Amino acid sequence: MMIRRFGVLLALMLVAACGTTTYPMPYQPTGPVAGARPPGPLARVSDVAVTRRTGREDPAWIGTIRGGYGNPLKALQADRPLDQVVRRALDDALAARGWLAQQDPRVDLLAEVSQFDANRYARLEATVVITLRLRERSSGRVLAERTERARNVTGSVLALDTGIFASPEELHALMLRTMNEAIDRLLDSDEVVAALAAAR
Repeated sequence: MMIRRFGVLLALMLVAACGTTTYPMPYQPTGPVAGARPPGPLARVSDVAVTRRTGREDPAWIGTIRGGYGNPLKALQADRPLDQVVRRALDDALAARGWLAQQDPRVDLLAEVSQFDANRYARLEATVVITLRLRERSSGRVLAERTERARNVTGSVLALDTGIFASPEELHALMLRTMNEAIDRLLDSDEVVAALAAAR
C-alpha cells in the first residue's frame, strides 16, 4: 500500500513538473544609463529578424529545463514572439538613453537575432547573439554594423535542485539578464554611439 501511494505521489509530481511557463521579457539596464544623451531622439527599431536554429519551431520559446539525459522537462516562453520581445527591448533601451524618436526617425535600427536560448541541466546557461545595423533613413546607407554575444553560466554541477525540482524563475532571470547585457553592450559601444552622432 505504501509503495502504491509513493508511486501515485511520484506520478503527480512528474505531471506537475512538466509543462510550459510564460514570462514577460522587459528591458532593464544592467548598469547605470544616462538619459537625454547626445545626439538626442533620432532612432527607432524598424525590423527584427529571428534566424536562430535552436527554438525556431516555437517563436516564443526562450529556454528549457532538462533532465539528466537532456530530455526536456519544463519549457519557458516569452509572453510574445521573440521578434516583438527584442523590438520592444531595443526601443525601450533607446528611450532610456534619450535616443528614441517616436516619429520620423533619422536612423533605422535593424536587428538580427541568431541565438537566443537558455538551458538548465545541472548548471544554468543562457546565450544571446544579436547583430545590429544602423541605417540612415535619408540615404539608405549603413552607418554601422555590430554583433554582440552575451553568455552567462551559473550554478554548480553538484546542485540538488535540478530536473523536476529546478526553478523556471531562475532560468528566466538569467535569460532576461543575458538579453539585456547584449542590448546594453550594443547601444553603448563606441561604434554605435559614433554612428548615431554622425547621422544627418
